[in-house]
Amino acid sequence: MDVESLERRHGDYFAPAFVVTVAGEDLVRDHMLTVSAVKVDLKVNAAGRFSVTVANAFNWEHREFVSGENESRIDLLELFAFGAEVEVKLGYGEPARLDTVLKGIVTELNTTFGAGGTPELEIAGYDALYPLTIGKYTRNWEGVPETDAVEEIAGLRGLDPDIVSSETQNERIEQSEETDFAFLEKMAERTSSIFYMKGDKFRFAPRQNQNDAEIVLPWGGGLTTFSPEANLAKQIAVVEVVGTSAADGQPIVGRAERGQESGLDQGAESGIDRIASALSSEPVLRVRAAVHTQEEADARAAAILEERAQGFVTGSADCIGLPELKPDINVEFEGLGRGFSKTYWVSGVVHDISGSGFKSTLSVQETNL
Repeated sequence: MDVESLERRHGDYFAPAFVVTVAGEDLVRDHMLTVSAVKVDLKVNAAGRFSVTVANAFNWEHREFVSGENESRIDLLELFAFGAEVEVKLGYGEPARLDTVLKGIVTELNTTFGAGGTPELEIAGYDALYPLTIGKYTRNWEGVPETDAVEEIAGLRGLDPDIVSSETQNERIEQSEETDFAFLEKMAERTSSIFYMKGDKFRFAPRQNQNDAEIVLPWGGGLTTFSPEANLAKQIAVVEVVGTSAADGQPIVGRAERGQESGLDQGAESGIDRIASALSSEPVLRVRAAVHTQEEADARAAAILEERAQGFVTGSADCIGLPELKPDINVEFEGLGRGFSKTYWVSGVVHDISGSGFKSTLSVQETNL
């Protein structure tokens, strides 16, 4: 979607708008509260976070956080009770046209009683991945791919899974006194995957960095600032993973090398290509891991190579507020010269609506330069 299409869709960005509901009740339209700021932070391999600031939350006459009068009065601390369900919609124009960007629960309440001014009340919380960070568990699986274990965890936590199978059969997978979230992080690292909440779905899959750009932003025409960095520090040309065969006790070596990384552009050089050229050799990373078959070792080596390759070009970009921006999509930046005018994969986005307007801040990655 280009800038002109986005402008038409959002009415030339004339009227930034939001809807925040708590326990199904609209804070502005049902309770007449003054919401001065809304922020939503979405990123891969993390629970999505929201924060909402209510400016007129404190009633000086009653010296309480209440809203309304007489029979219609509500206690805001009860409304914003821990665990209360929250939905945040952002966009432009009428409420019915806004996009849902996060559903979650209240986990934080903040305020400040200062020497002057009226105390504001900030509520914050996380999406459906938050409960996975609480509690530690021990489980094990045998003879299955990592994604079977991930799907079981998702089911236990009541998540609706959207999982792309990793296919590699493992002799044994262990979750040892760790949170479900930490276990998911480990499985994502082992399979070159990412995870996040995609609407009401729990997504666990490889990066979608091979797809076409969903949004095109020219510098000065939607894209306001962009700060990229290309860094060879973590680049490696060959990865070898050493383990012991479960069948005969003999050493096994899994191997991955340049050219196997995803997101390669025709005619461009990846960070792996550039480290090999800069050093006139192909540096090797050799690691030991608890792998017991050749298939496991090769898959683990490919995952390590992939993770390092994705960190070659990183950057932060500010642009006009766009609710369509979300993690695990591709965006194209134009007008930045030969090296940086290209398609980037979005690893995270922060949407921010306040008195200054609506802006989105992107975190992006790219394997080529």
